[in-house]
Amino acid sequence: MTVISANTTDIEIDFTKKLEIKFSNVNPIQLSDLSQALLSIGNQYERFIENEADEEFFGSSELYIKEVRNGSIIIELVTQTLPILPLLWEGGSLLEWTNQISDTFQWLLGESKNAPKELQKIDLKQWGSIIEPIAKDNGSQLNLNVYDGGNVVFNVNINSLQANAAGNRIKRELEKLEEPDDHVQRKKVMFWNQTKFDYESHTGDKAIIESISDKPIKVIFENNAVKKAMLKGDQRFNKPWNELAYLVDVKVQTVRNIPKVYTIINFYDEDTFDPNE
Repeated sequence: MTVISANTTDIEIDFTKKLEIKFSNVNPIQLSDLSQALLSIGNQYERFIENEADEEFFGSSELYIKEVRNGSIIIELVTQTLPILPLLWEGGSLLEWTNQISDTFQWLLGESKNAPKELQKIDLKQWGSIIEPIAKDNGSQLNLNVYDGGNVVFNVNINSLQANAAGNRIKRELEKLEEPDDHVQRKKVMFWNQTKFDYESHTGDKAIIESISDKPIKVIFENNAVKKAMLKGDQRFNKPWNELAYLVDVKVQTVRNIPKVYTIINFYDEDTFDPNE
């Protein structure tokens, strides 16, 4: 461990663990693209620490450049030593964060169903900046390696084809977030999570619409007739109403780009189905 001085404040740097970022580029990388990619990596690491650690460590979540090496663009990053982090993550914050990077890219590439966390607009834009140099350069690759001492304990590899696929997913997700809060989404599959048989109440009803969010969200209805029709069941199935799937038109209200209320304006009773068949 090494102690350096910055503006008369001692900062302890943990050199035993480091993140190696390697751009194996075919063509020269624009300086602006590389700078933005590294800045976004730093910002995403800081957001990770801020979300996972207590507020008193918010100011101690920066990454530092240890070394820039010849060959492909290879940059080594190290972190400050924070007493709390070994208690949170035995392998260190870089290893824990790299696991989240891997899970995020699996979701962006369609290899996993759910994102590891609720990605906001700023997250999506920063992930787009991280993969931009690779997406622009056919045949290139981005390697993220976490070292503990001299050993690689985790790595993530993203080639140019994957970067382009992930970039397209990011654009689609950003387009969704740009939609107005009262945007009507048509024929979305809905599952009930809980409800009250009180047609005058606007509390106690929650549903899951996986194409929008995998979490149960509060549901209200534009008119009671729609709710009554959905809760009466369907004689075509030998299952109760709460085990069926419904196609609905829904307005999605958001807070900070996160869905908070579904307003059901219509449902297609003829399209009700058993999700297990």
